[in-house]
Amino acid sequence: MSEAIPVDLKVLGHNFRLATTQEKQPELERAAQLLNDKYDEFRRKAPRMEPSKLIIMVALELMQEVLSMNKSLQEYEHCERLLQAILEEVEDLAE
Repeated sequence: MSEAIPVDLKVLGHNFRLATTQEKQPELERAAQLLNDKYDEFRRKAPRMEPSKLIIMVALELMQEVLSMNKSLQEYEHCERLLQAILEEVEDLAE
């Protein structure tokens, strides 16, 4: 098991000290950067909108992306199972 290390991040203008592992640190830093970038993108589109509403919009968009990726993964897994079943049938016919 990897040892926890502290990581200082600036996310949406706030400083956070979080615990993670050496292996997961780059992912955590990348996630923070993506969140900051997405927030900045929304801020440019709606400069007068309240920050709390922007954060909610960012969260909703990111969750839509998560749901879309999850759906794609489920469809991929379904296709993979179908292909496996077809390959097994072909192998059975070849015997």
